[in-house]
Amino acid sequence: MRHFLQLTLFSLLTCLLTTPLNSWADNHLTYQNRGSYYEGIKPKPVSGYDIELISVLADYRESTTSFPEELKIQFYLPEDTDVHITVRELDYRQFYWLDKVAHAASWSKGFGNTFTWSTGPVLQDLDDSMNMYDLGVLTRLGQSTPASIEHIAPAIFYDTSPPATVAGYWFTLKPNGRALVKCAVYPKEADEAIWSRTFRRKPAGQPFSVKWDASQAPEGSYFFLVTGYFLDSNQPINQTIHFYHQPSVK
Repeated sequence: MRHFLQLTLFSLLTCLLTTPLNSWADNHLTYQNRGSYYEGIKPKPVSGYDIELISVLADYRESTTSFPEELKIQFYLPEDTDVHITVRELDYRQFYWLDKVAHAASWSKGFGNTFTWSTGPVLQDLDDSMNMYDLGVLTRLGQSTPASIEHIAPAIFYDTSPPATVAGYWFTLKPNGRALVKCAVYPKEADEAIWSRTFRRKPAGQPFSVKWDASQAPEGSYFFLVTGYFLDSNQPINQTIHFYHQPSVK
């Protein structure tokens, strides 16, 4: 019996000594329920779409070089609807993911929709070179899963205070093959684009961000149209992203 206990103790100590310390310390970083949302390190999702929409953000940045104690999101809704928020890295390297945000009150029409979370449980324990602007935000309306036609509420991403106005947006996408990609913005139900840009050669699996300057655009509904084709197969690309431009944040 004594010999058995000694062997058991020896085995346990061997396991502890041969298991990397960070595997024990990082258990708290695993993607899990944090109360009103899920957050943590999550395996890279497999995209089944030709081009993946990663983030749609208002063109606004605060001067920060590290993670503050809290991060905040604010967005405008033209009408009451279900909202599904995802926060992830623009370039998926640390495997950070936040989603399944539960809200105490229903999201409602206007700019009074905010979500705040602490950076302490996960983000502050990730690579020191990472900061808040390595993250993207996608606020889907009505549905939680990707689709070729998306309805998005562009998010203001900040830690101290939001801007007084929104004068532009950043759209971040990732093609799953080498591609020629054309991006264009149309007012709702319009036939002619008010802005467009063509990228002749985008590498496979690498995200890229496109800015639309909306400083001269009136309030209203727009859609961001992504077209093109894959260079290796000529397979077409087509995605439509509907959003509402509300320049006054109040």
